[in-house]
Amino acid sequence: MKKLFQLTPLLELSEYESLKIIGPYRFIHADATTCSFAYADYHITVTADLVRIHALKEEMLHLSVENLQEIHMKMTKNMGVS
Repeated sequence: MKKLFQLTPLLELSEYESLKIIGPYRFIHADATTCSFAYADYHITVTADLVRIHALKEEMLHLSVENLQEIHMKMTKNMGVS
């Protein structure tokens, strides 16, 4: 049912402290200060003093950060996520 209402990928950044993506993605890497994933033809890397993953589900990733330093988005083709 959820696909009837979510027609496009959704990336939501809230007050530079929380990031939520909804839709198909490919998890690449996470450690205490970074998280990277492929999503909607982009390779996205989040860097902060501290990165916490709250949800890692099939079509949802939710993380929070302390002292966000960088969000790097690089357009890629054929990442196998679309």
